[in-house]
Amino acid sequence: MNNSIVRIQKIELQNFKNVENGIVEFKSNPKDEKNYNPGGEILGIYGQNGSGKTALVNACDFVKKIMSGFSLPNDAVNYINTFSRTSSISIDFYIETNKNKFLVNYKIELEKVSEKDAKISKEVISYSIKKEKWTNKVPSISYDSNNMEEFLTPKSKFNEIILQDKENLVNIKVAQKLAVEKNKSFIFNEDVKEILRKSLKDKEILTIIDVLTYFSRCNFFVIKNEYSGIISLDYLMPFSFRIEENESIASGDIAIGLNGPTCIDKSVYSIITKVVKQMNIVLNKIVPELKVELCNYGKQINEHGKETLKVELLSIKKDFKFPIKYESEGIKKIISILSALIAMYNNRSICMVVDELDSGIYEFLLGEILSVIEKGGKGQLIFTSHNLRPLELLNKDALYFTTTNLKNRYIRFNNVKNNNNLRSLYIRSINLGGQKEELYNETDNDEIRRAFRLAGEKYNVI
Repeated sequence: MNNSIVRIQKIELQNFKNVENGIVEFKSNPKDEKNYNPGGEILGIYGQNGSGKTALVNACDFVKKIMSGFSLPNDAVNYINTFSRTSSISIDFYIETNKNKFLVNYKIELEKVSEKDAKISKEVISYSIKKEKWTNKVPSISYDSNNMEEFLTPKSKFNEIILQDKENLVNIKVAQKLAVEKNKSFIFNEDVKEILRKSLKDKEILTIIDVLTYFSRCNFFVIKNEYSGIISLDYLMPFSFRIEENESIASGDIAIGLNGPTCIDKSVYSIITKVVKQMNIVLNKIVPELKVELCNYGKQINEHGKETLKVELLSIKKDFKFPIKYESEGIKKIISILSALIAMYNNRSICMVVDELDSGIYEFLLGEILSVIEKGGKGQLIFTSHNLRPLELLNKDALYFTTTNLKNRYIRFNNVKNNNNLRSLYIRSINLGGQKEELYNETDNDEIRRAFRLAGEKYNVI
């Protein structure tokens, strides 16, 4: 699975949080071989607060966890639009293995069970494969939790599983029950995959499921805004990392305490040491003369009687060392995501999604980093931002803007000429219109001033 290439092509949301319908997609399409770009791709999402940017990040995080085999988040019901009973996420992938090329769609539907709970009601994987031409994309495996008789379709596949071994019917129903009880995916359930592996002649669907599982666990990074919140509190320093060494891969998230030395496991120490060495190659080019050091204060027995290492993360500037806690929020944000950024820059199969990438980062530096990634990167980066500097630097096809229309939340700008400054065009479109959708719920300065004054008068703040 490590040699396979996975690229996200399109993400579609329906009734997900405050997005009734919204689509974002990378411009490059594998079906158009002459114009297909196998290199780095960027999508930046811009818009006012509460207009659906974070909803897209949440959707990516949701799919990553479900395809990795985790249970639904406890707050999953909040992902369903208040006025709807169900919501859905649909993602198109391009997959390239040693033997085949696939275009795959995975769609998952959430359903409200109560005011506090939700469940996975439907899952579908459809795919087409490149022969001499691309075949038609058809549903290859579907799951419906509300249809106990035909919960797995198409019928031919279900019959194939049952005919292979009569016990499969019992096993697959047990797997379904466990998936429902634990609020997990049925299709990406390890027990189900084992049954399919033994019984299905269609090995292509098994390859697709295995590749997407590996992608979600090792190559799909979603950095939610909680990262910035943790950093701002000076409580923990989270790291998203991916390290390859001797044909082995370590990938995931690790956090180190910021309030003095922290005790960590030896295996964690080994990983962070490698991550720090990797980051330092790039870090002092982004922030001149800055390096990071993991200071080891020696062994310590924890409360469980286990031997750990007492460590502290330090900044080094001109040989002067101090705890990283005292660095600026922007530098800590860069450090926390830098390993994953390095991996995404160098690997076609890595997709990184970052909410509020600009949080605390100097706007000129943000623009420079994004320009470098757009011109030389190999992977995919999806980010949200309020900083408008990247609008002056990135290709217009790399940028989406949120709208006030809940049924059409994300748009690319039309009528953009090569000599247009997209930053100026965006501000002008907010003020004067000119795009196919309204971009901003207009505010009135006089009304804001009046509201401030009335609030002060009512609560005697004068």
